[in-house]
Amino acid sequence: MRTPLLLLLLAGSAPAAAQRLDYRPVSDDRLAEPQRLAYQVVDAPDTPADPTAPPPRRRKWLQWGLLDRFEYAAQDGQDGYAWDFSALIGGDRHRLWLGTSGDGPAWGGPDYVELNALYSRNLGGGPVDLNAGLRYDARPRPTRVYGVVGAQYDDETLWLGAWGYASTKGETSVRLAGYYNQPLAGPLVLQPSAELDLYGEDVPELGLGRGLGYAEAGLRLRYEIKEAFAPYVGLSWSRDLGRTARMTREAGDDPESKGVVVGVRSAF
Repeated sequence: MRTPLLLLLLAGSAPAAAQRLDYRPVSDDRLAEPQRLAYQVVDAPDTPADPTAPPPRRRKWLQWGLLDRFEYAAQDGQDGYAWDFSALIGGDRHRLWLGTSGDGPAWGGPDYVELNALYSRNLGGGPVDLNAGLRYDARPRPTRVYGVVGAQYDDETLWLGAWGYASTKGETSVRLAGYYNQPLAGPLVLQPSAELDLYGEDVPELGLGRGLGYAEAGLRLRYEIKEAFAPYVGLSWSRDLGRTARMTREAGDDPESKGVVVGVRSAF
């Protein structure tokens, strides 16, 4: 009886390696697939702007517009009005300078109307532009068309212009002009201005004589409420000179004019 019992105990205590394990084949489809991660494309944040860097330049076709004078003049003899408008259109170097100026008696049509269209070439990004183009005098009659060459200096405080003209009839002339903006207390700005015209020959049909023929000066004090709206008061003086003055007197007119002006200046 002891031997069978001993054999039974030895069989039950056999090592696990000797025991038989039951393996069953498993399909590959049942293997767990790794979890797929979903990625969403997003824009990377912009690089922080450098606060010390200048703002990017935007191209402006209208560089500026200036209604330098739009005024009523209380003068000796007969009151009058005058205007002077210009605009600069184009890029940093190649642009078109457009201008118109004129004057006339109060409550009447203009005695003088001038139109300019000039190609303007800036030199090195500075305040100097070279000009070439056309000028048309619609008044007085007979009308005239001139070829123009010249230059302008403009640093927003001082403006100077010098041009030479040759008409389609061969008549020549030169013009020098300028003004200076002198800031005073607060929004007050004092602007002295001057102009000289010289003529190469007599042009009796226009009342122009050879030599220094016309001079103009002004002093205007404006109050800049805004750059686009600056009313002003001032003094104006103009005079025909030399042979031109003689022709003016022969026509029965006074070669000199002076008065008090009231007007508005607008820059944009």
